Amino acid sequence: MTSTEAQPDIEQGRRLQPFASFRYRGYPWLWAANVCHGAVQGAQGFLIIWLVIETLGRDYPGALFTVMLLLPGLVLGLPAGWFADRGDRRLLLMASHLAVSLALLLTAILTTAGVLSLELVMLMTLLGVAGLAVGQPVRFALIPALVPRERILNGNALSELGMGLGAVGGIPLTALAIDTWPVESSFVILAVVSAMGALLLFPLRAPDREPPRDSDAHPETSRAPLTMPGDFAEGFRFLWANAELRLLFLVLLAAALLAPWLVLDFAELQHRLGVSVRAVAFLSLFVGVGAILSTVTLAFVRRVRRAGAWYGMVIIGSALAALGAWFSTSYGLTGLLMGLYGLGLGLRGLLFLTLVQSHTPIAVMGRVMGIFVALTAGVGLLTPLVTRGGQALLEDDGWIVFSVIVLVGVVALVLAWSPGLRRMPSHPEPAEPEDETATAAPGAG
Repeated sequence: MTSTEAQPDIEQGRRLQPFASFRYRGYPWLWAANVCHGAVQGAQGFLIIWLVIETLGRDYPGALFTVMLLLPGLVLGLPAGWFADRGDRRLLLMASHLAVSLALLLTAILTTAGVLSLELVMLMTLLGVAGLAVGQPVRFALIPALVPRERILNGNALSELGMGLGAVGGIPLTALAIDTWPVESSFVILAVVSAMGALLLFPLRAPDREPPRDSDAHPETSRAPLTMPGDFAEGFRFLWANAELRLLFLVLLAAALLAPWLVLDFAELQHRLGVSVRAVAFLSLFVGVGAILSTVTLAFVRRVRRAGAWYGMVIIGSALAALGAWFSTSYGLTGLLMGLYGLGLGLRGLLFLTLVQSHTPIAVMGRVMGIFVALTAGVGLLTPLVTRGGQALLEDDGWIVFSVIVLVGVVALVLAWSPGLRRMPSHPEPAEPEDETATAAPGAG
């Protein structure tokens, strides 16, 4: 069975099929495991903050924990991507779930024993995040292995929706457990949920990595026996040789490094709007609702013809929405702009991931996803320093205006300079005979 083999009657004309990816064998198991992953990832941060403040009676060192949340991705992203291309992908993802479960159980045991300290909380957090980081490249790389290229956007959208649903359910569940039982019980519940994710992956059979003989895969993607450094270099060479993907990563890094939306913190919004902390917290729901709406919308979309251009325009729109929300003094307008930012956040994440996956041969998919994880983690460590430095030099208002102008300028220049990126579709046009009429349509990507 190939990676894209589906149950009978999968393709039924051009009608909307928002749940089409579930018809491909293997994808439902990955989706269910991702729901567990989303529940654990969403609730774990909330529980750690609760543990530090309520149980230990300490101030939460946000900057230090941010470093710990990103450092494992920077260190483990490339090796995990290499293993995703050379090792057992299902085993790696199951090990990721079990490692997170073990870290959560150890936290519960230490809390029950009364020996927990801030240093031990940091260590357990580091272990749990390391478990998540090991599974991240293969989690991304498996979707294009389980569904055909024309379904990758749908597969990503449903996966993100599943993780979002898991987070929506995981946080209230742990909050209820804290109100009913000791805090360590919440860590046990999350450990069980993470272990359930590993069990759900047991029936998954990941297909072979080799591209079909009649595919248009690049010759450098053949699985020659290379050393680990040679394997890493092969992934970087592939990205460097593909001008559109190279520019796509450049735009991603520019948006992550400047990140004007980072200045929209609770304290500043509360001061500008003159409302309570609870009212400001409610604004964050607009971001979440916008992201969910974008995910649901893209689940209905079969193909985005100029996805590269849309990706750049969405980043520009998100930056302008953040700028408007910063200077807005109206609660309603701020909520609307933050909702638009959330909409853009969901769109740009799914478009980027789909563009990279659908234009990358499966033989190097793990390493490319590992590069993505490592680069975003590394830039994530630098971004707060850049933001603080910019605010110190230009003040808050000056920095957000400057960062938006630079980001919009960079993205606009890249789009203007690269017609190939602007025309880049969410997936190459299928070559099947029955789609010949569609491919001949004017404006096809």
